[in-house]
Amino acid sequence: MTSNSTSNLSRPRTNDVTTSVVDGARGTDRHLRPPSPSSPEAPATRRAGRPGRRLGVLAGAVVLLVTLTGCNLPVSQWVPDFNKDGKIDQTEIDRQTKVIAESMAKGLESQRRQTQLHPFLVCVRRHESDRGAYPHLRGYTAQNPRSSASGAYQFIDGSWRTLSARAGYPGYARAKQAPWFVQDAVALHTFKNGGRGHWNGTGC
Repeated sequence: MTSNSTSNLSRPRTNDVTTSVVDGARGTDRHLRPPSPSSPEAPATRRAGRPGRRLGVLAGAVVLLVTLTGCNLPVSQWVPDFNKDGKIDQTEIDRQTKVIAESMAKGLESQRRQTQLHPFLVCVRRHESDRGAYPHLRGYTAQNPRSSASGAYQFIDGSWRTLSARAGYPGYARAKQAPWFVQDAVALHTFKNGGRGHWNGTGC
């Protein structure tokens, strides 16, 4: 991907290698694609601790939301009387907070997976970083050996920093360092905001 947002990443690609474009010059990239810690294919051992931490954050968000917006909302309206004793205790509040947090986590994960399966993103990943099986998930840590282009969508570093900030995901110096869902979100935001031409060379 070029740093110039109006440049086209054109020229046909070969079928046996993955290619990317850097400042208008195409480099051939034969990627080594080990499963990424931020990829959907990451080993379970690396990801095992994340759901609990994520639920903890979401639970905190639920409690904060209730505190800020539900000060006048009776607990009985959002916490079921699980043990049917006619009163709501802290155990039941904690239980319902966890239920809400888990529901939020599932909704967030579902939304991320829907983004990942966007037809345009699937097509670009196949041409830019992973010629394996659908839906082409092995390229999130891909690195072009001839340039700074990296990640599933082969953003060069300068473009990535600009576009990721515009999409609301600053803080990752390189595309391949960002979690898979962040790469997807930045690519989709770029696509929806007039940036489809960045990947014209893919034919997508």
